[in-house]
Amino acid sequence: MNTNDLQRLSGYLTERGLRVTTDENEPRLHVTNLLNSRLSEEIVLAGDRYVTSFAHEIGERGGEQACAERIARMLAVGAAAVREGSA
Repeated sequence: MNTNDLQRLSGYLTERGLRVTTDENEPRLHVTNLLNSRLSEEIVLAGDRYVTSFAHEIGERGGEQACAERIARMLAVGAAAVREGSA
């Protein structure tokens, strides 16, 4: 697994107003809505696909920006949370 891909996805998620933490022992992201900590999801890279802890496919490696948009929608982060100028 390429940790650079997860780092890139993490950066896009942070830009969208989400908190992202990583597990040092396991290559996965824990993504949380800052306004409601109950809205969270774990994301892993399985082969060339990003998947959630419920095995829902989010997208392909190389499409981190689109994946971040999908994850943000899942966690109820609207377009207003995206920083100005990036839309």
